Amino acid sequence: MRWLTLWTTLVVACFGLTCAAALYDTRQDATRAARDATVNLSRVVADGIGRDIELVDLSLQSMLNGLRIADVENLDAESRHRLLFDGVPEIRGVGTLVVLDAEGSMVTDSKLVAGRGLNFAYRDYFRVHRDAADVGMFISRPFFSEMAKLWSIAVSRRVTQPDGSFGGVVVGTLRVAYLENMFRQLDLGANGAIILLRRDGTVMARYPSIQGALGSRLADTELFSQYPAAELGSYHAASSADGIARLHAYTAVDEHPLVVVVGLADLDIYQSWRSKAWAIGLLTVLLCTATWVLVRQLRREFSRRLAAERSALRNEARYRVLAENSADIIAISRVDGVVTYISPAIKDVLGWAPQEIEGHSLHDFVRADYLPLVPGKTQAWPRVLTFPACHADASWIWLEASVRQLPAEMGDERYILNIRDVSRRKKVEEALEAENAQLLAMAATDGLTNLANRRSFDEVLEREWRRAARDDEPLALLLIDVDHFKALNDHYGHQQGDQYLRAIAQLIKSCIRRPGDTAARYGGEEFAVLLPNTDIDGAFLLAEKIRNATQAARIPHLQSELGVMTLSIGVEAMVPHGSLVAAALVRRADTALYTAKRQGRNRTCPYDPGQQAMPRRA
Repeated sequence: MRWLTLWTTLVVACFGLTCAAALYDTRQDATRAARDATVNLSRVVADGIGRDIELVDLSLQSMLNGLRIADVENLDAESRHRLLFDGVPEIRGVGTLVVLDAEGSMVTDSKLVAGRGLNFAYRDYFRVHRDAADVGMFISRPFFSEMAKLWSIAVSRRVTQPDGSFGGVVVGTLRVAYLENMFRQLDLGANGAIILLRRDGTVMARYPSIQGALGSRLADTELFSQYPAAELGSYHAASSADGIARLHAYTAVDEHPLVVVVGLADLDIYQSWRSKAWAIGLLTVLLCTATWVLVRQLRREFSRRLAAERSALRNEARYRVLAENSADIIAISRVDGVVTYISPAIKDVLGWAPQEIEGHSLHDFVRADYLPLVPGKTQAWPRVLTFPACHADASWIWLEASVRQLPAEMGDERYILNIRDVSRRKKVEEALEAENAQLLAMAATDGLTNLANRRSFDEVLEREWRRAARDDEPLALLLIDVDHFKALNDHYGHQQGDQYLRAIAQLIKSCIRRPGDTAARYGGEEFAVLLPNTDIDGAFLLAEKIRNATQAARIPHLQSELGVMTLSIGVEAMVPHGSLVAAALVRRADTALYTAKRQGRNRTCPYDPGQQAMPRRA
């Protein structure tokens, strides 16, 4: 019987060792699967939050562009409201967009044209922008909004005046309830948790929610021993809020000071494993009573292993279902750009079937001037790319792709791309750019003559003066006055006078050939022509050309001695040096113009230092 005892002991010992190894292995498998799940969930959530913040920031920048437009302060409230908010799209989860002045008082918001009479100077986002000019986009601590009666997170940018001073703040709010609802839709198990933290440890949103957690700080947790040094990672720790031990994975939200932490509880991760452990323990006890139980229990263990593998396959299928039912396109490519997988959403966006894309290079469907999309290892990751892609009907569709490098353990170097259709946003951006360009052009043009206005002329004069001083080149100025224009207005009427001014403006413009020359309406019936790199002789010849062209046009003027419109022109050219300023060039040309009028009009006079200046009319 001894041999039987030894044989039984040996069999039981071997079985016990085998079972212990199997239990450890399955526990490690469960741990790895849970870690991969938490890492992937944290990435997906971080990408979604990053896109929401980017959309809010685009809206804020659109508002800032509107505020920079000249004369915006002179617009009525309704026009200003349309300028600031008509081009801003509706964004899910985003509350009211607000403009605050330098004192923190609400100027206007996206819901109401008139201000609400509220002051937010005490908010952290206002103080930060007021005290520093280089903050850029700022994400505030969560606060309870008096307007929306909800917990919100502010995304803000500073309004800087043309002189560099603080002009206020533009603010957009992201509702905390929207983030918590997004977290609620994730399958985290019975005891899982997901938290959005700011870099200083402030709790921005949490699910499941805990009373008093919003706005509190968790800076002493295990997370901050790794973050922000590493933007992606995992750790195991017990929650200070509810005491539950969890396996956590975290992902930083793009370049923002935010991090998403997803935690799966040990109770949920190892629930299946604990059942196996109890079963195997029972099998070990039963083995001591009969050998045939060993065979049965081994078969049962193999069945359980198969079930675990099937569970892993189901999890993989579940993630594939998420990808294939997402409105965004999910794609995986090799390092050479060849697509190994693409979700069915490609059919709705570009009209191609997945099998028509898979096995081909991404570059075959992207316009040539936007290649390559994934050029190599020197690029920073993740990357956000905007590019036109070829539709099945041969048209071009604007897409935006968030490109990330997959971990090395995924095998051959591959990239995962989250792609969405941004054609509508691209059209809005192009329309806004065109409108801004048109407004800037209108602000620099005289409405009557279509020449540069006085303000634009002054800016060009200062710029060309500095360049002439730097290059040691002459800068010439013609000041042109329409002779007897007051008498013309009295005789023909102001409307006819305006027509004559337009005609003279066209004559001046037709005499100017060089791209760098500038013609402007200087005021009333006076015009100015600025000529870079032109000496006094060249300026005099051009002035005479303009004067002769005007007289040759035979524009009727019965109150003039010649019966036609004539011009008096003052000419001066200077090489800037020393303490001379641009105003000196204007004074000298004005003195020369006065001399031309005093000598009988209809003539061109260069500046003579012996001439006396004529006081300018108000």
